[in-house]
Amino acid sequence: MNIIDSKFYSVIDKLSNLFILNIFWLLSCLPLFTIAPATSAMYSVIRQWKVNGDTSVVRNYFHYFKENFRQSITIGAIMAVLLAVLFFNYFYLNQDQSLLKIVMTVPVLLVSFLFLTTLFYIFPMISHYKLPTKTALKNSLLLSMMNIHITAVILVVFGMLSVVLFYMPFTGIIIFSTAAWMHYSLCHKVFAKLDEAKQSIIIEGP
Repeated sequence: MNIIDSKFYSVIDKLSNLFILNIFWLLSCLPLFTIAPATSAMYSVIRQWKVNGDTSVVRNYFHYFKENFRQSITIGAIMAVLLAVLFFNYFYLNQDQSLLKIVMTVPVLLVSFLFLTTLFYIFPMISHYKLPTKTALKNSLLLSMMNIHITAVILVVFGMLSVVLFYMPFTGIIIFSTAAWMHYSLCHKVFAKLDEAKQSIIIEGP
C-alpha cells in the first residue's frame, strides 16, 4: 500500500506541476512577443526536473524567464522573420500558375522542413546549454539532421497532441507543458548522448 500511495502521490505531484507550469506559460504568452521567453523558461524548468530533480515551478520559472529573456527574444524574432518569409513564399506560390511554381515548391518545402526541425531543438538546446545564439541555431539544425529518427518521433508527438487539442480544447489547461515535457525528454536523450561522448558539435560560448 505504501508503494501504491507513493506512486499515486508522485503522479499527482507531476500532474499538478505540469498544470501550474502550463498556466504560467499561457499567462506569460499573452503579450505575444513574450512567447519565446516563456517557452524557454518552460523548457528550463522541465530540465531542472529531469536533470536535478528540482520540482519547484514558480521560483525556477521566473528565474529562467528573466535569465534567458534577451537570447530567447532574439531567437523568437529570427524565427518570426523566417516564418513570415515562408508564409510570403507560400502565398506567392499559391497565386502563381506558371512553371516557376513547380520549380520553387520543392526548395520552399525543404526550407520549411529545416525551419521546423530547427525549431524542434532550439528551445531545449538553449535550456540545456549556455550557447551563443548563432551556435545554438546551427547546432539545433545539425542535431535535427543527425538524429532524424528522434526528430520524426517529435513530429509525431506534436501532431498527435495537436489533434487532441483540436478535438478536446479543454486539455489546453495542461497539454502545452505536457508536450514540452515529452519533447524535452526526447531531446534529453540526444543531449545525454552528446555529453557522454563529448562530441565537438557543442561549442561552449565565451
